[in-house]
Amino acid sequence: MSLRIAADQYLQNVDEFLPEGVDLFRFDPSQGLPEDITKYDALLIRTVTPINPQTLPETGNLKFVGTATAGTDHVDQDYLEKQGVKFYPSEGCNANAVAEYIITVLYHWAKKLNINLEEKVVGIVGCGHTGRAVIRLLKRLNINYLAYDPPKEFRKKNFASASEAELMSADILTFHTPLTDTGSYPTKHLGGNAWLSQGFDLIVNASRGGVVDESVLLELHQKGTIGNYVLDVWEGEPNFSDRIAKQAFIATPHIAGYSAEAKFKATEIVIKRLLSFFDLTPNANAKPAPFSPDHFKFHPEFSFTDLLWQNNQIHYYDSELRKLIGFPSKKKKEAFAKLRSETKLRHEFRAMNGKVDSAKLPNEFQVFY
Repeated sequence: MSLRIAADQYLQNVDEFLPEGVDLFRFDPSQGLPEDITKYDALLIRTVTPINPQTLPETGNLKFVGTATAGTDHVDQDYLEKQGVKFYPSEGCNANAVAEYIITVLYHWAKKLNINLEEKVVGIVGCGHTGRAVIRLLKRLNINYLAYDPPKEFRKKNFASASEAELMSADILTFHTPLTDTGSYPTKHLGGNAWLSQGFDLIVNASRGGVVDESVLLELHQKGTIGNYVLDVWEGEPNFSDRIAKQAFIATPHIAGYSAEAKFKATEIVIKRLLSFFDLTPNANAKPAPFSPDHFKFHPEFSFTDLLWQNNQIHYYDSELRKLIGFPSKKKKEAFAKLRSETKLRHEFRAMNGKVDSAKLPNEFQVFY
């Protein structure tokens, strides 16, 4: 009998990686898990599909659950382990895409407010795959930063975290942690009153909704303690707060890590682990959708900031999300999910290397290559 896989219909490139003889069924995540999910050997999901005793009361024939995402808070891993089901995430798959989102946001914000980023200090909260990718670009762009990750300092002897007091001296905070509410370093509402009341020029959350306390964020923004904020993730997502979104400098629907390259990498990681688990070999010819220079928006007068903004879809997502403000809950959730799932994916800037005439570009663009 062939391997039977049920996969979220929006996962990219799944078919390309699978060898012949595998039975693949695509399901619509908005309808929940397939009724006969326990008849499959493996399940591939995204963050929109929670896995826990309520959504998956019986595991049946399932032996493997994989999420083509870096985040894992939508999966009850202890439950799966007790059921004898192997779980794998795709950690690091979208780190570069998120880092490019952060850099684009920072430069756009600085241009709009006539701020020199080289005179600011960016506090990086969480220095895993994504935090490190952000740091790499900040270094190349000569932007000062503080790396804050006490748990990593405990685990890695070669990593030194900034102290909390040092972090509070930063001008900008950008969050890159998982969402946890247990353990020695819980992250739920880590960006709460104790931190935010210290005052910052800009707060960016592209990690998980709930890492930043949105009600506190809004209150302190209205008081002027927080200058601006950018949110890509939301408490209660996908039913985001209209009040919070209206006041955001930029508001996007959890797409910081969405790129053709990141989606390909996510599928590649989880499929290779799945096939290895079942003693099968992936198709080595799978490739991400190629970048076409025709899609590169360029004008000789574009600055580095202009190039970032014009060639990243943040402005589109921001304008489309704001159109959902005022929608009733059910309609908002559906539209939010559709905006995330059905918008054509952007390409990462580094995918443009060798395909765009670098002689015409600002020197700073080389940091992505």
